[in-house]
Amino acid sequence: MPETVDELISQFELTQTGPLTFQGPQPKTLLQRLFGGQVLATSLMAALHTVPQDRAVHSLNAYFLLPGDPLTPLSLDVEVLRDGRSFSARRVVAKQAEHAIFQLSASFHVPEPGLSHSAEQPTDVTPPEESPLMRRVLEERFGRQVRRLSEWDALEVRLASPPQPTHEGGMMRAWVRTQERMPEDPGLHAAVLAYLSDITLLSVSTVQHQVEFMSPQMRAASIDHAMWFHRPFRADEWLLYDMISPSASGARGFCTGRLYQGGLAVASCAQEGLIRVLD
Repeated sequence: MPETVDELISQFELTQTGPLTFQGPQPKTLLQRLFGGQVLATSLMAALHTVPQDRAVHSLNAYFLLPGDPLTPLSLDVEVLRDGRSFSARRVVAKQAEHAIFQLSASFHVPEPGLSHSAEQPTDVTPPEESPLMRRVLEERFGRQVRRLSEWDALEVRLASPPQPTHEGGMMRAWVRTQERMPEDPGLHAAVLAYLSDITLLSVSTVQHQVEFMSPQMRAASIDHAMWFHRPFRADEWLLYDMISPSASGARGFCTGRLYQGGLAVASCAQEGLIRVLD
């Protein structure tokens, strides 16, 4: 339940237990299971600890295999798949009590010049300073405090445009950043971006329907998550998170997101998750 950036960063501080093995910290949380974004970011940090410093993460693909228990230590086993002249690849398996709960594959690249273009950042959004806090919007909608949102007090999340159904699927846009300045560590910024990318994305799969994502009638959980990092960015400066859900079927919702900063696309992500409506 990190309230400050220092507390958030401490969620990703690992203890090395062997040449390619690590143990992650146990968070203080109100949640009954580990937040998926934390497992994602912690596993990415484990991979980064084994990669040459001249390489930055450019893509990752992950599967959530079992719910994580916040009271059980998290161990991380890293496998070196490749170290070439320009690219490195790693596989990370996160375990609790010898059971694999999460698997991550990530690729790292030495930055080099090349062709460059970017989609244009959407302009039909409210500026961050004028956008309402996501927390307030949800609390007004539910008519009460949403305790789960206190899990992310270290982050500032503002609603850039209201969730709305469209012919392309449910859509939502949000401004996101950390509440305070972060250290000059690109790997840490990537981990925080992975962490925050998991907070709102799956909820967009319910925008097209007459259901409440955070209500007791909904059971939701991430199944898989993929990210691509296109350009350098800072997680402590405003990013526009443009999210859409082109499909939901079979109790699974699929969503994609694109993150912009300074008018350029800096990262993209995709996620499928369980969205089961209970009787």
